[in-house]
Amino acid sequence: MRSSLPFLCLLFLLSVEFASAQSFKDARKGLYGARRKINTELNRTRRDFRGANKLLSSSKRTLDSSQDTADVITWKMKPYIPNSGMIHDYKYVYSFLHARQEYTFQKDFDLKSIHWDSINNVFYKNIGRERKLKKNVEVIGWHPHWMGDAYKYYNYKLLTMISFYSYDINPNTGNYWNPEIIEQLRQSSLPDSASKYGTKLLISVTSLGLENNHTFLNNELAQEQFFHEILELLQERPGIYAGIDLNFEEIATEDRDKFTLFVKKLNARLAPKEYLLILDVPYFNDKSTYDYQALNGYVKYFNIMGYDFSGEHSAYPGSIAPLRTVDTQPNLETAVNDFLNLNISSQKLILSLPLYGSTWDVTGLEQGSIPNYENSLPYYKIVADFESEYNPYYDALSGSFFIVMEENGKRKICWYESDISLDSKFTWARGKDLKGIGLWALGYDQGAPEIWKKVADNFAIDSLVAITPIKSELSGPYGIVKEILAYKKVIGLGFLVVSGFIIFGFIISLTDWRVREILFKKESFRVVYSLLFLLFSIVGLEWLLEGSQWNLTLGLLVGALGVLIINIAFTKYRDVLK
Repeated sequence: MRSSLPFLCLLFLLSVEFASAQSFKDARKGLYGARRKINTELNRTRRDFRGANKLLSSSKRTLDSSQDTADVITWKMKPYIPNSGMIHDYKYVYSFLHARQEYTFQKDFDLKSIHWDSINNVFYKNIGRERKLKKNVEVIGWHPHWMGDAYKYYNYKLLTMISFYSYDINPNTGNYWNPEIIEQLRQSSLPDSASKYGTKLLISVTSLGLENNHTFLNNELAQEQFFHEILELLQERPGIYAGIDLNFEEIATEDRDKFTLFVKKLNARLAPKEYLLILDVPYFNDKSTYDYQALNGYVKYFNIMGYDFSGEHSAYPGSIAPLRTVDTQPNLETAVNDFLNLNISSQKLILSLPLYGSTWDVTGLEQGSIPNYENSLPYYKIVADFESEYNPYYDALSGSFFIVMEENGKRKICWYESDISLDSKFTWARGKDLKGIGLWALGYDQGAPEIWKKVADNFAIDSLVAITPIKSELSGPYGIVKEILAYKKVIGLGFLVVSGFIIFGFIISLTDWRVREILFKKESFRVVYSLLFLLFSIVGLEWLLEGSQWNLTLGLLVGALGVLIINIAFTKYRDVLK
């Protein structure tokens, strides 16, 4: 037993050493495999980055009117390399086979340049920077009278309607209550500017407050005076004014049916003269004071005023245009769904959004102090005063931005909509298939390009329009093969002609003994001659009769018959030679 102990120890040490070596090998193998995977992923990542660098507009053909005078545009360019692993990894071989490609496009009057999406191999024509709204959408903006001549700088090409704010109704008489504002409209060149760009001009008619609305809706004489006066104003500029948008805020529950009747009478005056009637409605129909189903037949669009969810009359700061909220609080989604649930078409809805924000004093809020509403600020002032100094925060639930700041020892918060949040709400409105959007109010952005870019991105015709080349040619081996395939039938006929020459040549060759001695000296001639005839016959009939189910069968039969004739003649003559 003792003599075997050293042997067992030695065996144990060897097994441990072997296991360690094996573990080391396994570890090396694992590390090598992991490294290979990492390198593979790195290569793919580099490839993806290279692909990203080749995205749309990285390659384009700009038109030069002094040189491109022909009716077609020709563009020679590198070949399209599909963005797939194997082909992309061997792109140099692929490029050799394809060499260069030449595309021909039909030239038209709005073609400024041609862009190539090298990832998807799609061509686009650039119709220029002047983007126009789609025909099936409405984008309305309000021009408040206090904005003066700011209308001279509005982006009319991205507005289907502009509403002048406002014609204030005198509830006692029905006349306008603000003659100086109406005179401002008459003297301004706003109607001419709107007409120049084909933008419809509306007059915003307002009546605010429970008492004023109750007085007016119960005074038929005042209503008749209003009908007469508003029609007179609209007809002062025939072909310029397109109609009115009606904004009655705070209507008593008992006046619900009287308001519906008033709208019905107003529509009866406007419709025969083809004037539009748009009804501005709140985001929350408290106590159902607006009978939307009854009103639906008398208005062109319902304009949902999707702002002031939080503001001067709120107890707590928050988004002024929240897309979604917690619990049962109203928001843009519930405001739109209230109409859809009444089976009112989404194409009768316009969702208006704010170009302003609200600021609150929230000093000591953590200690239980009550926040105080301070004021509303236009978008351009928020950007100029706050965004340059403080970092905006995005609230994902409401889809809005807010800025927390310190001013004069006070802590403040400003809720507002930026180009990013407006873009998300424009996209949401499109997803709901709404007729369009509104902006309250024009001039509050001072023409901020980032805002109007989002309007254009969502509601304008794309400046890049997909086009298809009328002709494409390839050089290199692949191009040659493609050309061959384009003329398969002609080439197939050519192969059959060659097959005929092989047969006739063979027959004629038998008449000359010197030729016979050369041709039939070796049996390899029979094999080569038979294979050539078989090949030419099969390919010829296959290509000539392309699309027929018998082309291959017929080719095999003809080829086999020819081979049989060749072999019979060859064998017979070989026997003669013997």
